[in-house]
Amino acid sequence: MRGARLLLISSVLLGCGSSTGLPIPNSTRPVDGGGVDGGRFDASMPDAGMDATVEEDGGTDAGTDAFIPCPPDRTVAPREASVPVDILFVFDSSGSMIDENARLQENIGIFWDAIVDADVDSHVVFIAERGYVPGPPSGFARRYLGIEDRVGSWDPLLKVLDNYPTYRNFMRPGSVVHVVAVTDDDSRAIEWEAFDEEFRRLIGRDYTAHSIASEQVMVTITNPFGSCFTDDNSATRPGFEYMGLSMATGGLFLSVCEEDWSQIVEPLSERVAVRVPLPCAYALPQPPPGGGTYDPDTFNVTVTFPDGTTRSLPQVSSGDACGAGWSFVPVADRIELCPSTCAETDMANGRLTIELCGSDTLE
Repeated sequence: MRGARLLLISSVLLGCGSSTGLPIPNSTRPVDGGGVDGGRFDASMPDAGMDATVEEDGGTDAGTDAFIPCPPDRTVAPREASVPVDILFVFDSSGSMIDENARLQENIGIFWDAIVDADVDSHVVFIAERGYVPGPPSGFARRYLGIEDRVGSWDPLLKVLDNYPTYRNFMRPGSVVHVVAVTDDDSRAIEWEAFDEEFRRLIGRDYTAHSIASEQVMVTITNPFGSCFTDDNSATRPGFEYMGLSMATGGLFLSVCEEDWSQIVEPLSERVAVRVPLPCAYALPQPPPGGGTYDPDTFNVTVTFPDGTTRSLPQVSSGDACGAGWSFVPVADRIELCPSTCAETDMANGRLTIELCGSDTLE
């Protein structure tokens, strides 16, 4: 929204207690395969993507049966929310990829910096054998899922499908999806057409596949497959299936034989770290106050116009039911104004105020 500003205010209200709808969080549960239950992660904007002034007024440590207070005083002025981006890496963990793993580890910071600097509402999944999974930067843990699995040189695409139950809840409905496969071989477990059909069925939308694999070079007696090579090493086979998949989905195809992997990670980061703002949509502070979940029924949403007049805005069940007012998107933890309310507030340069623990919750 061009002219409007958003203030999200959560006030300390005596006697508010458990009516805030902020339950005590459960402990993180491990899942088969060494990963973390994707359903435990929030799908919201990162703290790094918010311009915020926070004023704390103290709090309490809540045990399992403890009293849950209303959030402390907090005023946050976030930017507009953006379309979520889910990025899924799968890394060939075979022995021939040891050098490539080292190059990835040395340059993965370029990717993380690009995601953070672009203020992208992103989730990142990384599928690889133990030791090949790069850890996330500080502050990104809630939006990162590492899945430890033995990924062979011939089956990275198959591993994306096999591990879907583990990362399914970590992906957001309506997100932009990128798949990045890294290997020095071809996909011999599944052809790209079969993968494409099944993956689209699983996620229910389009996606973009990027490949870091071998291009084809001249076939010789010493290089019968025509795979790329350098003075130090060579790929096993050209990645024909990956070429086809990247071409069909509009993704990048980058050479796994590149010695300087900054030349791989930089263009890849530029493609996936793209922030697409949602008009009149606002991300709520993360993590939610109290460490639980947001309850939109406790929100008071008002708009204040330049002449000082205010109007309370009603909540609607969803954006599809919009007339005037606002709706809450629980998967992304954001508030969206209805189009008519958005246009009115924007035109009048109004100020939106959201009280996370409104007085109507008092008993």
